[in-house]
Amino acid sequence: MAKAPGGPPKGKAAAPAQFDMNSRERKSGGGGKGRPGGPGGPGGRGRDEKRAPSRIVTLPPATVDRGAGWIIEKVGKVEQTTNTAMGAEYRLIFEGHDPLAFDYLSAARERAKEGPPETEKTAEKEPAEDVAADPAAEEI
Repeated sequence: MAKAPGGPPKGKAAAPAQFDMNSRERKSGGGGKGRPGGPGGPGGRGRDEKRAPSRIVTLPPATVDRGAGWIIEKVGKVEQTTNTAMGAEYRLIFEGHDPLAFDYLSAARERAKEGPPETEKTAEKEPAEDVAADPAAEEI
């Protein structure tokens, strides 16, 4: 027996058209008004007003990595009401320098490989030596 050419078999008909959730054209609601619980609509307050205000707490620093002359500390941030992690900051601390802040641990480790930043004393000496070495620059 050969199949009839042209068209799907009779037993497998296409599914009927259904409501498309992603469609921008919806039959109900002419726009303008929100849902009863939404902002600006009937029913009073919006959802954001029902939620308690968030209070983000900074946790004490924890040492993540150590090297020769540097330390990386992680400072976590947590929402106090739900204990939900809100993010972290990684601080790279070289001995005798202010901490450098990073969003990612990998970035802090890469910066630690470069060595400590120059101090202000060494940065001031270098330009002064360059000017003294070139007497033609002073005459102009």
